Amino acid sequence: MRISSKTPLATALIATALTLASATASMATELQPASARSVDLGAYRGSAYYTVENGRYRVVATLASVNSGSDQPQVIRLVTTLNPEQTVHLSVPGTLGSDGRETTIAFSRNGDRVDVASADATAY
Repeated sequence: MRISSKTPLATALIATALTLASATASMATELQPASARSVDLGAYRGSAYYTVENGRYRVVATLASVNSGSDQPQVIRLVTTLNPEQTVHLSVPGTLGSDGRETTIAFSRNGDRVDVASADATAY
């Protein structure tokens, strides 16, 4: 399926990717229920949020490729339900021509909160 750069989805993803803030803190950042937060996986940028449904914490992360040389970015999406004290990692491989290292972020449920952090503990 091709997504035209003029569709609302493509426009929203591109806008999200262009408006991301840089990581500046050194600890995990808490997500708020139903409130999107910017995430950065190097070649992919986007947002993540979670909802509480019948006591279950459903995390959704949607990211689009940046600097791909295409007007139609690749989009990836993670949807998962976190149990108490559970962590889920999302990673993408490094890009060609770079050092090749993958970039990973972690979504962790700690009691009644959900935190997001990079593998090296840099917050988003």
